[in-house]
This record gives sequence, structure tokens and C-alpha cells, in this order.
Amino acid sequence: MSVQLVQGDVGQIREMDMINMGHTAQLGAYTALGGTVIMLIGAALWGTSGTDLWAALDSGDMAGYLATAGAVKGQLVANLTVWIVGVLVLGAAGRALVQLCTRRRSLALAALVCISTAVPLVVVSYIAMMVLVVQIAPDTSETSVAIANVVGWIGIRADDLATALIIGFAPLFISLAGHREWLPAWLARWGYLAGLIGLLSLVVLYIPPLSDLGFLIVPVGIGWMLAAGIVLLRRGAGR
Repeated sequence: MSVQLVQGDVGQIREMDMINMGHTAQLGAYTALGGTVIMLIGAALWGTSGTDLWAALDSGDMAGYLATAGAVKGQLVANLTVWIVGVLVLGAAGRALVQLCTRRRSLALAALVCISTAVPLVVVSYIAMMVLVVQIAPDTSETSVAIANVVGWIGIRADDLATALIIGFAPLFISLAGHREWLPAWLARWGYLAGLIGLLSLVVLYIPPLSDLGFLIVPVGIGWMLAAGIVLLRRGAGR
């Protein structure tokens, strides 16, 4: 009788675990897809603003950036606000994906460290960029340009590092942890590529002629998050 009770309890625990994992997979799917869409909306706002802080710092034309940013201040504030929301949602997605990796916990925890570091770092970077738009632009005085150069450099470098962590190294470690558990082989290989390009994006920061290659991490890493969301969504629909 006692053996049957124990077996029944074990069965209930396993059933509860499966239900919890199902809910986690759903959360991961919806937040990965939602976060990707939000980040793309932010990218559209940024791309149509006619401003590029990275280019301004590389070319030394901070005065030109401030003048242009002042003319599209509302759009840039909306862009950065949307990106802050988007990265918070992607952070939630990453945490959900980590929880699905139960066999290789050390690798999953490495991904969690990347995500936990990247989210607050990128929020700070976007706030720094917003300072330029709200508090300094369109002032192009010598003092304002000097301050903007420092604040802008902090903002873009924090963003570069956070981007490599959250959509480069985190997908790499999640792929290593979740391969043959819930990740299909093709998505795992995509995650390995994201990690490699994430590393490249940091290396080229010290090679100015190749710095544009660092932006490859955005389509590759964001694409991986989108694909992971679709995989989990289809997995849930197939149950």
C-alpha cells in the first residue's frame, strides 16, 4: 500500500513538472516572439530618424548628430523607450528558455549570467543615449559636444557589450544546454553561429575598419530568438 502511495506521489510530481515546463515553454514562446517584434518596431523608429550615434562618434561629427537629434527628439525618445521595453521582454524570454534546459545546468546558468548582466546594462545604455536627445540636443556648443562625446561613447559601448551577451553568448549557451533536449539541431547550430558572431562583434570594436561587421549580430541573434519562439510555439501546438 505504501509503495503504491509513493508511486502515486511520484507520478503526480512528474505530471506537475510537465505542466510547469509546458507553461514555461509557452512563456518562452510568447516573450521571444513579442520581444523580437518590439525590438523591430524600435529599429524602424531608429532607422527612419536619420541619426546614427555610432557613425557620429566614429566620424567625430557629434555636433551634426545633436542638431539632427534635436529635430527628431520625439521619435528618438519613442525609439529608445520601445527598445527598453523590448529588451526587458527578451530578458524574460531568455530566462524562460534557460529553465527549459534541465540536463546541462552549468551551461544554462552561464546563459542566465549573460542575460542577467545584459538587461540592466542595455537599459543603462539606452538611458545614456536618451540623455543626449533630451538634455543636450540640439545644443551644439563646444561644451555640449564634449559632454555628448563621453556620454555617447559610454552608451554605445554598453549597448555593444549587452547586445553580444543577450543575443550572442546567451543563445550559444542555451543551444549547448538545450541541444537534444528541446532545441532542434538546426537551431542549436544557429545558436553556435550567434555566439561566434557575438565574439566577433566585440573583437572588431578594436579594429575600426571592420567595425561595421559587428552589426551582423543583430539579424543573426534576433533571428535566433524569433526562431526559438516559433519552435516552442509549434511544440506547444503539437501537444
